[in-house]
Amino acid sequence: MAESELDRHERERLKRDFLPEAEEILDALAGDLRGLDRSLATERVSPADINTIFRRVHSLKGLAGMAGLQAITDLAHDLEELLDRLRMGRTALAPPVLELLEDALETLFRMVREVAETGATSLEASAVRGRLRASGGPGSCGPDAPSLDALDPAIRAALSEFEEHRLREALEQGRAVFVIRLRLPGEGFEPALKEALGRLHGEAEVISTVPSAEPGSEGTLNFAILVVSGAAGAASLAERLRGLPAAVEPLEIPAPRGAAGAAEGPVTLEAEDLKGFSTSLRVPVARLDDLLAQVADLSIAAASLARATARAREAHPEERSVREAEQGVRELAARLRTLQRSAVDARLMPLEQVFGRLGRLVARTARASGKEVDLHTLGGENELDKAMMDRLVSPLVHLVANALDHGVEPPEERLAAGKSRRGRLVLSAFRRGNRVVIDVSDDGRGIVVEAVQGRARSSGLLAEDRVLSRQEAYEMIFAAGFSTAGRVSQVSGRGVGLDVVRRSIRALKGTIEARSVERQGTTFTVTVPITLALVQALIVRSRGRRFAIPVASIRENLRLDASRLRTVGREEVYDLPQGPLRLLRLDAVMPGGAPPEDQDPPRYAVVAGAPGRAVGILIDGFVGHQEVVVKPIGRRLRDLPGLAGATDLGDATAVLVLDPEALAAGEDDGRAGV
Repeated sequence: MAESELDRHERERLKRDFLPEAEEILDALAGDLRGLDRSLATERVSPADINTIFRRVHSLKGLAGMAGLQAITDLAHDLEELLDRLRMGRTALAPPVLELLEDALETLFRMVREVAETGATSLEASAVRGRLRASGGPGSCGPDAPSLDALDPAIRAALSEFEEHRLREALEQGRAVFVIRLRLPGEGFEPALKEALGRLHGEAEVISTVPSAEPGSEGTLNFAILVVSGAAGAASLAERLRGLPAAVEPLEIPAPRGAAGAAEGPVTLEAEDLKGFSTSLRVPVARLDDLLAQVADLSIAAASLARATARAREAHPEERSVREAEQGVRELAARLRTLQRSAVDARLMPLEQVFGRLGRLVARTARASGKEVDLHTLGGENELDKAMMDRLVSPLVHLVANALDHGVEPPEERLAAGKSRRGRLVLSAFRRGNRVVIDVSDDGRGIVVEAVQGRARSSGLLAEDRVLSRQEAYEMIFAAGFSTAGRVSQVSGRGVGLDVVRRSIRALKGTIEARSVERQGTTFTVTVPITLALVQALIVRSRGRRFAIPVASIRENLRLDASRLRTVGREEVYDLPQGPLRLLRLDAVMPGGAPPEDQDPPRYAVVAGAPGRAVGILIDGFVGHQEVVVKPIGRRLRDLPGLAGATDLGDATAVLVLDPEALAAGEDDGRAGV
């Protein structure tokens, strides 16, 4: 096999085996470090949290080692060593150490991304590795650790080094240690054990759960749960476990174990032991794309078959076989629609993945700017198409960075304004029909209309005699080249601002709006479709052609009254009770179609666009509703404004899918300056 062919197979193996699992681990680590940052701020760092991070890094090291990625393995090993010192109390957690952990995690992210792009990594990590190896300092445990001789030998033998450390540390701090004996039926014991551990949560720290099988206890399992308690005593713990077969014993009064257990025989493996336990599979997105395309082609073929059977029924209305064929085609079409929906759903991923990555940005940017910020996330379980989510990351990163740089104030300024020292940034998401709404909110300065107005005038974006309303000010911040930054920082002040964010979101067929209260905060609301692959569309006619318009983009449909049509300058408008509505003729922006003089005047308008920027798209009539698969369009049409793609309605002819938001925005952007 040629060397290039070997390289290709190796890259495919990495993508299949290493990258998906590494991405999951790194995303989880980002969330862990965010929680560690909050814990450090409140001086409530849990060693168990550090141990969780240690285990994840250990898993990543093993994964990289199996993939032959030595650079990632070496960095993960050095990071693991620091985490081991932290969890064992040999190094104290402090802000510089946390920053080092974040730097190491960021380097791992970059290395894994390079593997995804090239199949290997050449990123230099010696500086970070050197800092990791050099990190150290006083730990939290003294050299004369308490003895664990009073502990049942069977329990002590089952403890890991970290668990022994946590136990000694608790005894050194004067906390009480208890052994909870729990006897459960051998079959179906998991719910009762889970309930017992759940009841102990918040009352005591569970150090270890050790199972055992004692002689004469056939059919039952015995568990020794080693816990550390602060204020709660044995009576309080027993009350928590009321109704369960549990006994609470202080450590200094060990319970007799009786006769030693029977010697273990050789370990044998049954088929059940070798079965996997995961209920999910990792499937390349390209394979799902191919599946969706094939289902779409099948749907088109089924639509053609449906028309053929309809013609056969018209010609032979009494023929039983024709009626049966028509019924079969209807059932086939219904099952294909279900399969199509399942193929789309298989591409959906929870937003929590993006929210977790943004946590890294918040921690690093806040620390670099001398600010203190807590990130809160809500609705991360809502799902988006994988391709959509990847393209949404950049706009969300920009919005979060904008909130940290322009919105949230430094601690001293917040205290002077009567606010808490730590700022608050909230990422929330919820589903609205076939779209997902994402809010990026901060409790900072808010948008000051006068400041926006002054900057717009100095930038030449606003005439000197124009006064902006609050809503106009919120729109102005999305103007190209607009910025209120008075300095160049890592995240602002270079003239590349929210206009880029809006263009990116429009490319996703979405919208973005701002609202704010001065001195209280700002919220940016991003609305995007769950997927661009499959949409419910309204099929319309205009100038002899058919178009598909996504239903989610339509605000209302109007039947036009000729007496309310008029022309203002070069624009056609339609008078509505709430004000004039700008009208748009598709033949003015779409290629082809019959000349206007050869067609009757339009009778309907489809209204789309955000409030204040709405436009009425003139059409001749409605064809119907249909769920369509949106496919990319050719290079010649790609740059036309207001096109989302193309689709086939089942009659072997391509139909353009419109993007009403982009059409409305194009009309708005093309108007005379503000």
